[in-house]
Amino acid sequence: MALGLNYGSGSGGGDIIPFVKYDSRAGRIFRNDRSETNGQYSNDAVDITSTFKAVVDLENIEVGYMKFGAGSAPEFMLVKLGDPMPHKPADSGFKQGARIMMKLHSSCGGDIREISGNAASFLKGVDDLHTAYEAGKTANPGKLPVVVLKSTIPITSGSGQKKSTNYQPVFEISGWAPRPVDLVHVAKSGGAPQTASPSTAPAAAAPSTGSTQVSAPATKQPEMADADDFG
Repeated sequence: MALGLNYGSGSGGGDIIPFVKYDSRAGRIFRNDRSETNGQYSNDAVDITSTFKAVVDLENIEVGYMKFGAGSAPEFMLVKLGDPMPHKPADSGFKQGARIMMKLHSSCGGDIREISGNAASFLKGVDDLHTAYEAGKTANPGKLPVVVLKSTIPITSGSGQKKSTNYQPVFEISGWAPRPVDLVHVAKSGGAPQTASPSTAPAAAAPSTGSTQVSAPATKQPEMADADDFG
């Protein structure tokens, strides 16, 4: 496993970076947009599943432990991939996870975002993407992968009333591009857990299940763009 994470285990500060969220229960990607009205802030989740395309900074992927508690801000204990893993917190709410920064294509936002998660299905999709990145980076020196969401795979666990289905993302490298000038890695350092701004994504209906891959919505992905489209 490229990320060195055990998917079978249940196992403050820094700049606030807007994020996208992969909802493993629905197999969809949301862009979280924070807005302010008369001093009141709210989070608006925009579904970008069918248009998702981004230059992804897999050169600086971070792994470690994270906790997503209901009604509270996420907490992180992360290190750059390849560094010694931080000690697992005693709090059982912390699970192994990964965090990556990216620049969205103009068709789905065009700004700098981060994505993080500790769901096994999400991490397996990221692991496969990282393996593809490792295989292609030598032939693309000085460049980062341009990534799209090709499809999702239903993963069913449990039985009876405890049966549930999550969706593993199938990310695909559609090309390579120079690092955008504004895609500057901002680390969430190790040590004590760090807290990020809280947000929630709306509940979404899960795609139909089956034994084969589930394609992303039918809207056509934008053609491979020139590097200027990510500038």
